[in-house]
Amino acid sequence: MSILLIIVIFSFYSYKTTALNNKIKNLELNENSIYLIQRGTTGKLGNVAKDFNIKNKYASHLGIGYIKNNALLIYHVYVNKNDKGNSLYVETIDNFIQPEDLNYLSIWQLKNIDPQKFNAIKSTLVQSEKQNINFDFNFDKGSKAYYCSEYIVDELKKNGIEIMSYHKKGVTGMMSQVLKKDTLTYFPVDGFEGSNKATQVFEWIK
Repeated sequence: MSILLIIVIFSFYSYKTTALNNKIKNLELNENSIYLIQRGTTGKLGNVAKDFNIKNKYASHLGIGYIKNNALLIYHVYVNKNDKGNSLYVETIDNFIQPEDLNYLSIWQLKNIDPQKFNAIKSTLVQSEKQNINFDFNFDKGSKAYYCSEYIVDELKKNGIEIMSYHKKGVTGMMSQVLKKDTLTYFPVDGFEGSNKATQVFEWIK
């Protein structure tokens, strides 16, 4: 690859992230609100995840967060291990949108969250940092491991909030062999969208 081509690609990526960052910084987010954040990527893992959505064609990952120090802080469980050796990431939105193949971002504000409920959810999320959370590769109910949307559903349920129910989808071929099941029961990344539990406040599609 020529140096010129590398410069062009890097410049395009820098422009994309700068433009998106500027849009995010111009958002007026509430300091006493809880947000759900969807991310979409075009890599193999992202495309596989999208196949299990109900309607959303772009989202492949889900996080939850709130405003801290004037920035949206996001908690999310990801397949890769973090520097602490587990799968729970706690990072600002600037880091959350770093994947080079990012092609989608949306932010949703949970409804009916009063100050008491906000503080309770925030406390639950902070407490989860003390757990050794691993990624749930088998999508097993009741296991101590989590995939992204399962972690969020569980954390909100601890505070009496249910944003979605289980969804079922048949699986075949390699996926069926890996999971050792022909039907997957899971929480979709977009499973809350039709529940009237959250309002979309931002959406970006590359």
